[in-house]
Amino acid sequence: MSITIHSDSKYKQYENLLLEKDQIQKEANQYQGLYLHHFGEKIVTLYRLKVECIRLKKKISLFQFQINQNQGIDIHKINYILKHEMTSYNNYLEQLLNDVKNCKKLKYSSDYEIKRSKQLYRRLAKQIHPDVNPLTDKTPELMDLWNQITIAYQANDTKELSELDVLVQRILQDLHCYARSIDIPNIDEKILQLKEEIQEYIQNEPYTYKFILMDEDKIYQKDIELKKEIQSYKDYQNKLNDVISKLLEDQEVFQTCQMN
Repeated sequence: MSITIHSDSKYKQYENLLLEKDQIQKEANQYQGLYLHHFGEKIVTLYRLKVECIRLKKKISLFQFQINQNQGIDIHKINYILKHEMTSYNNYLEQLLNDVKNCKKLKYSSDYEIKRSKQLYRRLAKQIHPDVNPLTDKTPELMDLWNQITIAYQANDTKELSELDVLVQRILQDLHCYARSIDIPNIDEKILQLKEEIQEYIQNEPYTYKFILMDEDKIYQKDIELKKEIQSYKDYQNKLNDVISKLLEDQEVFQTCQMN
């Protein structure tokens, strides 16, 4: 099988933009991990408080609804409703806890590992990136290897990438895919789309976390900001609990008056 690659500058531009996008995605993931490593515990505490305040506000709303309907407060019914309404928040909290836990296990790569993994990835991406080589989508073995390559690249696992490189070359040889050159349909549109995607990545979180992580003063400021926000939500939580206590007291007084 022979695939022909256009040697014109547009193809080269398209290929380079794909590699740039992958590199930026990788950096964004790394910044996300480092950000959670620095601030993860406070972020979890803050989110947990936010979730609790949401739960308390919902609880107050349900209390008031039952009171306005001249019903007694049915705690069991309210707790049942809240359990279901809070599921998505609790699921996200669990995911956040796992992310913070995993970031603590981050392995820091040497300069050599970062440079070498980038070299190996660029070589392999030029050969079997699904957006460059249509054969990858059509060949389960290649697609499986490509998925393993992207995982190894994220981890700067040079040993794994080197082994995958050998397997890729063997499969390409078995498929008689020696020369590559591919006609990319609508290449101008795809180039424009890649440029827009790259800008979207570098202008938003988690990529923009780099500007905090690279500045000790900003790290300190972020830490103070999170502490203040945590205290603010603790105060808010106390106020909501006071409202609930008052509603329960008023309801008990009302029921006592009715009995008398």
